Amino acid sequence: MDRLTAPIEIKEAKADGTFTGYAAVFNNVDLGRDVIMPGAFRAMKETRDGKVRIAMNHDLKRLAGKAKCTQDEHGLRVEGQLALGVSYVQDAYELMKSGVLDGLSVGFDIVPGGATWEERDGDYVRIIKDAVLWEFSLVPFGMNPEALVETVKAATTIRDFEAQLRGLGYSQREAKALAAGGFQSLGRRDGDPDSETLADNLKQLTHAFTWN
Repeated sequence: MDRLTAPIEIKEAKADGTFTGYAAVFNNVDLGRDVIMPGAFRAMKETRDGKVRIAMNHDLKRLAGKAKCTQDEHGLRVEGQLALGVSYVQDAYELMKSGVLDGLSVGFDIVPGGATWEERDGDYVRIIKDAVLWEFSLVPFGMNPEALVETVKAATTIRDFEAQLRGLGYSQREAKALAAGGFQSLGRRDGDPDSETLADNLKQLTHAFTWN
């Protein structure tokens, strides 16, 4: 199963565990060099009531809820409901509010012939045109700088995340910019010399936060 991750800007979280946002953004190069094209998720593995499962870090033994998923011109829009009666989901909800758990990641299979490689700005990216969506997950940090959660209430700060970035050697300004707006907030293009190093460091940060 392939995965494509996206950082989410936690603004608010409703007391009933609902949230909305984008689990994937179309036509955007993520830090793993993948691009999902509009309408790429031609099939979705759904529950009996037509929802897509939400998991913890792609572990289908640790489900967290379900969501209505639709595709628009911007990306894969999700209207999620967390199962707050499950203890680890309640814990994840608190981490979302504190800004520590701030990413979404889609889990999908590419159908045969559903992806091609293309050169963009001197680098090769994988263009995903046809895929089957299995689930999306709550993850500590995502790789797509464009995705965002629009409604999650009672958020606090993301200072813990900033501290992790400082630990990787970023300046206070860079850490604040990355925590607030993701990769593009630094004003760097994907082809800039520092981009590859930044991507590698952010992947290290993802592993540092990985759920056990």
